[in-house]
Amino acid sequence: MQAAERLRSLRCWFHERPFLSDTLFAAAMAVMYQGFYLASVQITPDIGFSWADAGMLLVPFTSICLRRKWFWGAVGLSLTILIVAVTVEPLRTLGADSGIGFFVLTYTAAVYRTLPRALIASAVIWLPVAGVVYFLGLGEGDHLTGTVLVLINLVLAATVFWIGWVMRNRREKVEELSDRARIAEQSQEALAAQAVADEQRRIARELHDVVAHHISVIGVMSEGAKRVLRTDPDTAEEALTTVNQTARTALREMRDILTVLRQGQEDPGNADLEPQPTVDSLRALVAQTKEAGLPVRYNVRGAEYPLPTGVSLAVYRIVQEALTNTIKHAGPKAKAGVVVDYGELQFSVSIGDSGRGAPVMTGFSGGHGLIGMRERATLYGGTLQAGPQSGGGYLVEARFPKNAHLQGVKR
Repeated sequence: MQAAERLRSLRCWFHERPFLSDTLFAAAMAVMYQGFYLASVQITPDIGFSWADAGMLLVPFTSICLRRKWFWGAVGLSLTILIVAVTVEPLRTLGADSGIGFFVLTYTAAVYRTLPRALIASAVIWLPVAGVVYFLGLGEGDHLTGTVLVLINLVLAATVFWIGWVMRNRREKVEELSDRARIAEQSQEALAAQAVADEQRRIARELHDVVAHHISVIGVMSEGAKRVLRTDPDTAEEALTTVNQTARTALREMRDILTVLRQGQEDPGNADLEPQPTVDSLRALVAQTKEAGLPVRYNVRGAEYPLPTGVSLAVYRIVQEALTNTIKHAGPKAKAGVVVDYGELQFSVSIGDSGRGAPVMTGFSGGHGLIGMRERATLYGGTLQAGPQSGGGYLVEARFPKNAHLQGVKR
């Protein structure tokens, strides 16, 4: 694994330095070519050996150093070397040895340029080469030999071009797959972040509903106990008992929410949770609200039928939040009413108050209660309306369609 990482790092290092890597590549090819030249001299002594000739063999490879840094400069340098070599008699051998650079440049054009531009670059390279090979002496005046040499060079050039084009397509395919994988990973991360944000909002909404209601009740009851502590100890004791029970209920519900947050998703079977409140729990909620000093009437209309679990919990939380707001803001002598209507086409719940009641309990309002109620209703395909009533007071009404799709969450 470490060796593969080092090799990948080395490849990236050379990829970021094209001139250096091409120079090393050209030097390696020059050394190999000189090795073949020296071997041929040993095998055929008649060829003769000169260090000047060996040095001149390096000249055609200089254009390879520029193949990616300055492609057209490399093409011009190679053609210049070829023309000079075939027109100057002592350099005639150099012209024959310059063909390797043309093949490398053809491969480079096919790999790093689009097909039309690569074809144009190849034509710019090989049309002059073909003319030089055919007309300027490499054919030795023999038209057949010149034609054969031209055809051999063009066939080899076409083969090199095809190899480069295949490599280009392969590289583009790899880059496309890499882009798809990166996009898929980014999309997965975005979906995961969205899921986390949705879960955080849901938990925040649950905590708000639990804390706001119970703390409001505790605040009202403790205030009442404080006022009658000296004049009516029995009433004060009853109020403090309610405060104690409400605090325990709030702690229990918060513990259940935090338990789900910590371990419910990893191992739901180990979470020792109490059942979530439902529409059937509204009577207990109304009774608790009455103990807090707010007179509440509770009415049920129509024949009861089971509601989906999510809708039932949403209804409970909406009523809980509405009653909490009534306790905090309605006034000293406010009265409230809760009406649950099991209609044939829709289920609705209404929470209204007279708007004249107990002192406003400041410090407990988070400002997100109405937003949370509307989100709960919308989440299950329902609607929520809230606002002052024409005759005074405040009315909150939530409606849910009686359809089978209530079993699923709508987004």
